[in-house]
Amino acid sequence: MNSRDAQLALDTIRSFQDITREEIVRQLFPLPHVLLSALGLFATLMSTDLPHPWDTVTLLAGLGLYMGVWIRCSYGNSVYRRPTLWEAGVWVALCVALLVVFFVVRAAAFSLFDVPAHGLLSPGTVAGAAATVTYVALTPLARRALRKLIHQSGGRA
Repeated sequence: MNSRDAQLALDTIRSFQDITREEIVRQLFPLPHVLLSALGLFATLMSTDLPHPWDTVTLLAGLGLYMGVWIRCSYGNSVYRRPTLWEAGVWVALCVALLVVFFVVRAAAFSLFDVPAHGLLSPGTVAGAAATVTYVALTPLARRALRKLIHQSGGRA
């Protein structure tokens, strides 16, 4: 093997790594999965103020939908790679932002807007809707951040 063959082999490997990274980025946050996840998130968060038999049913349905979409996204992809520490940080920041929005809006709905404490229109429902809208709104930002991190990941494909 001469130096030209070695360089050609390295270029081919880099090309395949770029193709793999592009496929990983393409599979981030597809719109149907985002909408189904948002619905599951809303059902999970709104269940906090429902009466006893319905809170459990709504919580389990919301978590089931959310986890089903997550499993489908994780194991249905054609390409899989372990996330880096920075990528995991983006996911953690997204979760923390959603929880902060949920608790702030819930407190504001209860104290400022005089929303009834229990029932279908409750602080949990209002805060769940706000967190769901925030999730859908933050999805393009998270996708952009993860795309940048995946392309900067150097030798990891």
